Amino acid sequence: MQSRKRIEPIENLAEQADHRKTQPKILRLKSFDARIERREPVPVQIYLANLDEPRIRERTVTEDVSPHGARVLTKRYWQPDEVPLVTPLMGDFPKHARVVYCDSRPKGGGYCVGIQFEGPAFKWHV
Repeated sequence: MQSRKRIEPIENLAEQADHRKTQPKILRLKSFDARIERREPVPVQIYLANLDEPRIRERTVTEDVSPHGARVLTKRYWQPDEVPLVTPLMGDFPKHARVVYCDSRPKGGGYCVGIQFEGPAFKWHV
């Protein structure tokens, strides 16, 4: 049977530094995050609509895009977790997204909305 080690408090900074060097490092794995994906500063013309009123849509533009999301400039405030319908003017069919954040733009110029697509990568047509 092994004897238990007694843990002594470390009182000075030099001892703390030595203690950290001798302890094994814990590796942390990165979880999937859309921000890890490369974002391209590409303006893509889109229509952005609320699912409750899909015929009332705003024509707007992206600030940057990635295969699973985009940053969109808009006049309307969108709630996080709201689900807009995104329709590119050219290319693919409409696609549902999820609002990740909605920040006001400087000088009252509307909002910047971060949207995320679920499922397979989205091909942006420029």
